[in-house]
Amino acid sequence: MKRLPAAALLLLISAAPGAAEDAACIASPARLCVLGMAAEANQAASRIVSTSGTDREANERFLLVAGTWGDIFKTAAKTGHLDLALSAAPAVRKKFGTVGIAELMTALKLAGRDADLAAFLRQLELDDRIADMVFGPALVAAGRSTDFKAFIASRKYEPYNVVAMEAAGNFLAGKQQEGLALIDALQGRYRMGAGINALALLQGTGHGDIAVPLLKYQDLKTVNGVEACALVAQAAKDKAVAEQCLAAASPLAEAAARDGAYLYAVAPQLVGALAAVGDWQEALKVLRQLKPDNQMMATEKLARFSHTPEMLPTARTALGSPGPLMKKRGGYLVRMLVLGGQADEAAKFVATAPDDATRDHWSRLQAEALAEMGDTATALPLATGITDPVSRASALCSVAKALKD
Repeated sequence: MKRLPAAALLLLISAAPGAAEDAACIASPARLCVLGMAAEANQAASRIVSTSGTDREANERFLLVAGTWGDIFKTAAKTGHLDLALSAAPAVRKKFGTVGIAELMTALKLAGRDADLAAFLRQLELDDRIADMVFGPALVAAGRSTDFKAFIASRKYEPYNVVAMEAAGNFLAGKQQEGLALIDALQGRYRMGAGINALALLQGTGHGDIAVPLLKYQDLKTVNGVEACALVAQAAKDKAVAEQCLAAASPLAEAAARDGAYLYAVAPQLVGALAAVGDWQEALKVLRQLKPDNQMMATEKLARFSHTPEMLPTARTALGSPGPLMKKRGGYLVRMLVLGGQADEAAKFVATAPDDATRDHWSRLQAEALAEMGDTATALPLATGITDPVSRASALCSVAKALKD
């Protein structure tokens, strides 16, 4: 692995704001300066995290830093702030893998920055093929059919994979019927394969909300099929789809004792699908059937989609009391309070944190939920006040994504 060039390090340092710039950014926030603050914090976070085998909390912190880098890169690619991300990417790739890298490559390709892309690939020691599943649909969505044909001619993908990319691109362009027609022109297992892959491409790029028509190609008698169904229901917040997923999942629960796949793959996503459409009773019914470890995964889904005060009394009882996993459970409650319209109550609960680490964790979820609700003016100073760089970086990135400019 080549060392990150000094020039790239200098570029990242200059892009990341100092104390004076932080104050100016908080006073008049813009996406680029907040994204720079997030990158600076995540650099500090990167130096202190590692995977340590059986230490679950350490592993979760490592994954949070990796996910924050992915969000920083994807936001930079989407909004045209590529240079900030490109300078950090080689060092990030070395420790955290390629999350978000495909989006950066695609943005460089679409912008015609071929020389920069070639240098980027040399630094990362990667082949640009890792961006194909993002780049192919993006070309179609942009109406660049000639470029798409040239791109496909340079590859040797199976025809049904080419159709999947083209169909996904049509969906991204708002041409769902054209995308479905491409898939339906295939026969048998090739049609199903193209449909499944097109849905996966949309989900993988954060567009599961438009993928509902592609569910007809999923085999809802399988764990993978029902899991995909539940993920689409979450993204689309579609009650009919959530109910379809629930009905399809019922027979799978009977096999849980044999392979466990229902417990760790389907049930938590099913809780998320039901919570996303406000069906709390069914969501809780599924959650209560699970063992403690799987319950925590499902509770995270419940907290992610709780945009109503209806669940708050139950959440306070279940999540707010002392006991095992209090730090994690309390964080879920903070998020649910903010999303349920009780931001003041969330702040009061955060103030009861028993130690600094717990307070930082809860403050992160508080800031992220406020940003999600559009209250970036409150979320930004809250995020910058977090001491732990892992939590601060994640919170700042959420604010940057929520900003409009």
